[in-house]
Amino acid sequence: MKHILPILLFLLSFSSSAQISFLESQTSWELLSEKAKKENKLIFIHLEDDQCGQCNSVASQGFGSSILKEKFEQNFISLRVNVDTNNGKSLKGKFDIKGALISLFVDADGNILHRYNGSTSAGFIYAEQADIAISRKSRKTLGDYEKEYAAGERSARFLEEYIERRREVSMPTADLLDHYFGQLPVDSLNNSRIIKFIFTQGPTIDSRVYKTIMAATRRSVIDSVYKVSPMPEAVAMNNAIIGNSFRKAVENKDADLASQLGSFIQNSYGQDFLKGSIANNRNMIRYYQAVKDTVQFLDMARNFLEFTHVRFSIDSLKKWDEQDMKKNASPIHSPGVPVPMSVSKFTPSSQFFYHELNEFAWNFYQMSDNLGDLEKALGWSKKSMEWFDELTKGKGHPMSLGNPAYIDTYAHLLYKLGRREEAVQWQTKAVEAQKITGAPASSFEATLEKMKTGKL
Repeated sequence: MKHILPILLFLLSFSSSAQISFLESQTSWELLSEKAKKENKLIFIHLEDDQCGQCNSVASQGFGSSILKEKFEQNFISLRVNVDTNNGKSLKGKFDIKGALISLFVDADGNILHRYNGSTSAGFIYAEQADIAISRKSRKTLGDYEKEYAAGERSARFLEEYIERRREVSMPTADLLDHYFGQLPVDSLNNSRIIKFIFTQGPTIDSRVYKTIMAATRRSVIDSVYKVSPMPEAVAMNNAIIGNSFRKAVENKDADLASQLGSFIQNSYGQDFLKGSIANNRNMIRYYQAVKDTVQFLDMARNFLEFTHVRFSIDSLKKWDEQDMKKNASPIHSPGVPVPMSVSKFTPSSQFFYHELNEFAWNFYQMSDNLGDLEKALGWSKKSMEWFDELTKGKGHPMSLGNPAYIDTYAHLLYKLGRREEAVQWQTKAVEAQKITGAPASSFEATLEKMKTGKL
């Protein structure tokens, strides 16, 4: 199973009566808006699909938290809808949403106040997101900005506010950023506040804005933007540039831009060539997967894992984690634009490796019928389980019998290789590993039955 990573903060228990009260899922936007206006409330919409049943179960745990009931009853009209239903498709279109597992906090006129991506079983996180939306309730709405912009308002202060409002709710800002940048005086290119504002919006690396800054702005100014910024802000700026550039490359199927982005990412690691090279390869593999170039994806993923992950030892991963901890304990000294994007106080490097081994093993299960590929994938899958068990051992991890998604992947590969008895044994372990976490195991059990009857 491809392992999606929702925030698995499993709760011991929750009362079914102490939870968010959702309207019928088919409730239309018009009825939501009418009801919100009548009751003077905001609207909460959680969009999900059937691609990750575990993610939906996790969200149900979060919504069942007693700390949410009063807050949401007082402030929101709430709707939970599957994006594959007619109403879900309608809401996706209205708010220009791609994909699912997205929570929207909007006002009765349809202005997005806040957006939260993903799902979590931690109710307090949904409470925090709700508070952000409530705090923005009395501010000038996006609709107000859109009207002023349409009427010809183009002052720098207005555009900065408008751009920031759109960025807050994950809406595109590239067109506005071009207008803003185009009217700036030449000497503003060496103003660190303005450069930081622009970088925060994530200009794509092939954009006129970014290219002009890199050509005309003094390197000392760019360096100071990163050095003076707190680490989370510095990382967020780089990630915004990376994220928007990647999305543009995928949308336009622009392999050259994806390659340029890979070089940008690699350079951000300075003299740490190995980590930079790994990050570059990850970027290109993700690109080919996103544009559905199966041949290139399988070829790059195969070479990537065989020349990196397979050759690494558990000890080398532990050393990387130790190095990351030391780096995060001290301030970042950026040599300019570079800020390591994959180093986080909360995500050790080792997690990327066992996650990728499982993810790519699952991809090969789905995409390839070549026996050699499937045997390689089986080896990757086995290593992902071993590394996960070793690196979480003794840390009170809720998956004490192993990661059920990783075991599930291993069982699927065994089945596809014709080793049905072994597949059944391992899928039985996946069911047991899932149950001990307290999460529903129905999907794992359904797979087990199909394996037993030879109908998978």
